[in-house]
Amino acid sequence: MDEWIQRLRDLLETPILTLDNPIKVSQIVLLIVTLAVSFLLAGILRGWFRSLFRRFKMPQHLEGRLLAFLFLIVMIVGTILGLRFAGIGTGLLSKFFHYPLTNLFQPSVEAIDGTTHNLTLARLFYAFVIIFGMFILSKYVQWVLREQVLQAFQIAAHTQFLLLRFLHFGLIILGILISLSAIGVSFTSLALIFGGLSIGIGFGLQNIASNLISGFILIFERPIKIGDLVEIMDVNIFGRVSTINLRSTVIVSLDEKEIIVPNSQLITEPVHNLTHANNLFRLKIEVGVSYDSDVDLVKKVLLDAADEHLGVIKEPIPNTSNVTAPFVRFVSFGESSLDFHLLVWIPDSFQRFDVASDLHFMIWHKFKEHNITIAFPQLDVHFDPKEDE
Repeated sequence: MDEWIQRLRDLLETPILTLDNPIKVSQIVLLIVTLAVSFLLAGILRGWFRSLFRRFKMPQHLEGRLLAFLFLIVMIVGTILGLRFAGIGTGLLSKFFHYPLTNLFQPSVEAIDGTTHNLTLARLFYAFVIIFGMFILSKYVQWVLREQVLQAFQIAAHTQFLLLRFLHFGLIILGILISLSAIGVSFTSLALIFGGLSIGIGFGLQNIASNLISGFILIFERPIKIGDLVEIMDVNIFGRVSTINLRSTVIVSLDEKEIIVPNSQLITEPVHNLTHANNLFRLKIEVGVSYDSDVDLVKKVLLDAADEHLGVIKEPIPNTSNVTAPFVRFVSFGESSLDFHLLVWIPDSFQRFDVASDLHFMIWHKFKEHNITIAFPQLDVHFDPKEDE
């Protein structure tokens, strides 16, 4: 037991960074504890000020922004106090941001007392703990920023995703650099690692590299954003984009199934983005009636069905030239039917299947009511009596 306590003490006294003075693990732990207390205090103050603002009948959007500012102020003050309590000092912040990252890769295996430390499983375990802790910290910081700050400022979902994704990668890279420094990795070792990785990409990781590059294209170019309704034509995938990762994109289908699609497939194959500019969608209901039908009555019945449905846009939308009121096209004189198209606009493309089904039911009942026959293929066969004899 005493041996484990001594090892824990040695770990807490291990320097991670060296600015003016070495920064030890114990100081980092104390800083994290102070930040956690600041988060807790920010939550308490947020609840108290929310009840105060509601008592003053403050507008909801203004209330959210003031609470977000309050959260940022508390966290900034908590960070400064944490640095003070940890003995790091706020004067070292500028030196921390200007710290040469190349120093992180120097094989700092010599301790302050002049002793040397070899690479051991324990040091590898410490490096793993640093990376894992940074991953947990990244997830928690993302959740806090999303719930307390970004939503209060009404930032678009895809912009929130982009900001939080960069924050996540930044913290993970920082954790990797610190863990490499803890185990004493040099540039020579990194060169060997990246050299082997490049050979692996050349021979067997081409698809992974293609998906990674496609992920960066999707994130920066944004042909597809979080919440977009997409349809991949070649593989018959239809749903709403849930997550865009570096390697793959998650699409939630209509039956709430998550479909994981490689990013390269979204770049190289035809993708129909139904909500890239807006959520509007035009439905086309095809119907064929018998040649005995009154075409004017058919047109009136189709327009009445569209007018009675609450999910159909009835009037043109200003500043949107393509969106029109429902109308009917007499398409063609078919072999067995007179073919018509009912064209209507709906405000939400995700509802197109439900609205189309409703319109089919309504048209069927109205045709029955007005004795309009829906045509079906017919074949007349004529027998010649002379040939039969």
